[in-house]
Amino acid sequence: MQTLSPQLDLDYFFDKITEAEERLLLLDYDGTLAPFRVERDKAFPYPEVTKLLKEIIQTQTTRIVIITGRSIKDIIPLLNLDPIPEIWGSHGWEHLSVDGKYTMTSFDNDTKQALADARDYIASLNLLDYCEQKPASIAVHWRGLAADIANLIHTKVMKKWTKLTEQTKLEIRPFNGGIELCVMGKNKGTAVQTIISGIGAKAAVAYLGDDLTDEDAFNAVKPRGVSVLVCQYFRPTAADLWLKPPKELVDFLSKWKQASSSYFLDKIM
Repeated sequence: MQTLSPQLDLDYFFDKITEAEERLLLLDYDGTLAPFRVERDKAFPYPEVTKLLKEIIQTQTTRIVIITGRSIKDIIPLLNLDPIPEIWGSHGWEHLSVDGKYTMTSFDNDTKQALADARDYIASLNLLDYCEQKPASIAVHWRGLAADIANLIHTKVMKKWTKLTEQTKLEIRPFNGGIELCVMGKNKGTAVQTIISGIGAKAAVAYLGDDLTDEDAFNAVKPRGVSVLVCQYFRPTAADLWLKPPKELVDFLSKWKQASSSYFLDKIM
């Protein structure tokens, strides 16, 4: 673990987890809990991570929230968690509460049509096999392809999508292994803001993410909590802490479990 912020004292932070009466663990999925896979439906979490999340849930002392660019229907089969935690999907456009209530924020018909036009263009390029349609966005993936092919796809897609962003409420967001055309107005940061607005000032909070799309969340969680970059190789970031997965990620979650379990044991003894 490498501390990136001079204000971060990790020992103090884990002590705070033990003493706090509210704990909030906010987690991105792809690249954070799970390694990237070309076959996106097989991108399961690191085995030890699943085990630790289940154990943290069992203590009933931490509110775990998954915040992901994936749609909720796609992420649930990968998580393998019971009960299913709270999930914010599609960069915050979808929400599944811990009691199973699903909500999707609506947007106007012109924007829906623009997304449909974006998909039709992908189809005209015979690239639907690389396309991921979501409730409020459309993504094109090129992970695993040769660099020259990936660059060609990027160039062709950007030609059309850039024009769409000039005429609609859509924006292009790059991510590790592709680009995404998203409805403007929500991102992982707005999801974090909504979540932390409802917790106490003394809660222990952390957000873990890996990608450029997580930077909004890193900024949103400050100064209420710790932002954690989970990434094999360092990149410029607003995060307070850098972890290399899976070992350092497992270490962090183990420390969280230990700290929250100590609170649980103190309450029942």
